[in-house]
Amino acid sequence: MGSTQTRGRLLSLAAGVMLVAAACGGSTATTAPASAAAPASAAAPASAAAPAANSVYTPLASAPCDLSGKDIYFLSVLKAHPTLRLWQQGFLDEARRMGFKTETIASPDDADWAKAVALGEQIRATETAGNYGMVFGYGDPSEAALVKEFGDAKVPVIWTHQVLTANQIPGVLAWSGFDPAKWGVSAADAIGAKINGTGAVAITEGSFNPTEDGVAAAFTTEMNAKYPNVKVLKPQEEGFDPPTAIAKAVSILQANPDVVGALSTTGAGPVTWGGAADQTGRTVYSIGPDMTRPNMDLVKAGKVFALAAQPGYEEHEQAVDLIAQSMCGKTVPYANELTTAIVQADGLAPYYKIVDEETPYTPAPTPSPS
Repeated sequence: MGSTQTRGRLLSLAAGVMLVAAACGGSTATTAPASAAAPASAAAPASAAAPAANSVYTPLASAPCDLSGKDIYFLSVLKAHPTLRLWQQGFLDEARRMGFKTETIASPDDADWAKAVALGEQIRATETAGNYGMVFGYGDPSEAALVKEFGDAKVPVIWTHQVLTANQIPGVLAWSGFDPAKWGVSAADAIGAKINGTGAVAITEGSFNPTEDGVAAAFTTEMNAKYPNVKVLKPQEEGFDPPTAIAKAVSILQANPDVVGALSTTGAGPVTWGGAADQTGRTVYSIGPDMTRPNMDLVKAGKVFALAAQPGYEEHEQAVDLIAQSMCGKTVPYANELTTAIVQADGLAPYYKIVDEETPYTPAPTPSPS
C-alpha cells in the first residue's frame, strides 16, 4: 500500500527551533545529520525503493527536481499517538524518497494546539522562505493565522486529513484528505446489515470537531434512513486517554443494554470499544478508523467488526509530493481527495505490510522545565 523503503526514525526540531518546545515541556531537540537524508536529484534517489502501486494513491515516480537543499516539516500534535505515527511514517518515507535535505516532525506529545502554533512560529522565524515546505497534519482552526503567515511568505502549505473549500484557510496551497461523510455512510451500511437492522448503536468521538462531527452526522443520517428500527444514540466524547475512553464506553453499554453496535470516529476508537466489550462481556459490532497495529489486531481477533481505512499514510505521501512539485515550479491542484474503505479481517494484509515496516517509536526524554 505504501512505499517500501527503509522506515525512517521520527525526528524532532533542530535545537534553534525547539526553544519553544523546551519551554512547553516538549521533547529534546534532535535533528537528522546530513548523511541521514538521501541525496536528491532530478530523479528519485538511487537508494530509494520505487513507490508501490496503490488503489488509494500512487506516489510520484521520482522527484521533479533536485530537492537536496530543501527542508520539509510535519506540524501537528499527539506525536506518539498510533494514528499520528502512521501519518508521520507516510510523510517521512516519501520525504526521504524525494530527497529532501531534512524531514522533521514538529509536534508536541499532547493535544495542545497552542504548542503546535508556537513550534510553527519558531520554524517560520528560523527558516528561509523558498527553502522549505509545511505539512499541517490534521490542522486546527487556531492555526489559521499561522498558515496565512506561511502563505504570505510564499511557503507551500499542505493541509491534510480534511476537505477544505476554496479560501477556507487563507495560505493553504492545497489539501489532501477524504470526505468523512462517505465513510460514515459506509460504516452505517455495514453495521446496520450486521445487526439485522435492530437494536441500538452508540457513537463516540475523540473530540467534537468538523471531521469527526461529519462522520457521526453522516452515519446517523444513513442509519436512520436505511435502518429506521435502529436507535442511534447521541454522540459522546471519548477523549484521547485509552483507560478513560474505555470507561466512557463501558458506561454507555451499562446505561443502554440494547446497544449492539458502535461507531467511533477517532483513531483509538477500536481500542475503546474492543476494551469495553471485553470488560462488559457484551458483543458489540464496532467500527472505527485507522489501520494501526492495535486496531488491526483487534479486528483479526474478532473483538472489533471492521476498520475505516482512512488514508492517513497515503495522504501524507501525497502532501510531500505536492510540496515537491510546488518547489519544482509545478502548479498543483487545490483539492486532492482520497478514498476510505471499510476493511474487515480478510482485507488486513496490505495494511499490516505498512506497519510491519515501520520503525518503532522511541520517545525522546522530556527536558526539565527551564
